[in-house]
Amino acid sequence: MVKFTLKQCSYFIAVAENGGIAQAARVMNISQPAIAQAIDKLESITSLQLFDRQHARGMDLTVQGRAFYKEARKLILTAQTVERNVVDISANLKGTLRLGCFQSIAPFHVARLSSTYQTLYPNINIEVHERLQNELVTELLNGKIDLAILYDLGLDPSLLSWNLLSQPKPYVIVPKNHSKSAQTSISLKDLADEPYVLFDAPGSREYFYSIFARYQITPHIAFRSTSFESVRSAVGHGLGFSLLTMRRNDANTYDGHQVVTLEIKEDIDPTQIVLAHKQGLELPPLLSNFINYCVTDFVSQ
Repeated sequence: MVKFTLKQCSYFIAVAENGGIAQAARVMNISQPAIAQAIDKLESITSLQLFDRQHARGMDLTVQGRAFYKEARKLILTAQTVERNVVDISANLKGTLRLGCFQSIAPFHVARLSSTYQTLYPNINIEVHERLQNELVTELLNGKIDLAILYDLGLDPSLLSWNLLSQPKPYVIVPKNHSKSAQTSISLKDLADEPYVLFDAPGSREYFYSIFARYQITPHIAFRSTSFESVRSAVGHGLGFSLLTMRRNDANTYDGHQVVTLEIKEDIDPTQIVLAHKQGLELPPLLSNFINYCVTDFVSQ
């Protein structure tokens, strides 16, 4: 454990740079005995002889003193950097924010949020973790992430707190050559006997099942995937229709096929995308400012 202090090192540097205790005392506007005591203490702690005390010539650095001077300068400069960084951290201008995001939501929002926020606060690093719903909840609770963008699907308010970001409504996608692809909307009952492509992510899966159950429909699952784009590609290949909530503007799938978006005629409650954190967490400015930014950002989309 280091026993000497930054103050002792700063007094030592002042004496070394000004040639004596009296000169250093004038520059630093402190008493000569205070500096002399600090130098004596520093030499005692380090077991170094830092100065040749020649009264006629002032105080000259010894070989050991010159070597220690270099290290002391590094230490003081580092301390000054830390001090500036602490001010930035306190003002919410520096730090790392660990942001989780549900994997199908992330491509639509995370890059935009990271880019625009880090333009405003270039010394804040946003560390993104793309996960499934249950993984995000677990990592929020065990402290591996600070915030998470996810769906409000069975979230426990005794464990988590959240802010509403948006409320997308579910929709249907069908292949381009589907018999109803020229329509703008469709009833789920018209699709009841058709094969279904399931977005099989935990939370989303149960949400889509609940929609079918409300209308006494048992979907005939022809394909399932936890990947948003794999689901779209399966529909593009004609394996069935699907229900989704996140919307791409592009009708093309990754492998060059096309899907058509249809609104659902039934009145289905929208999903809720929220920004969550652990219940009872005292939010530092680094987190609370980002939450406020996200709420405003989503409103403008």
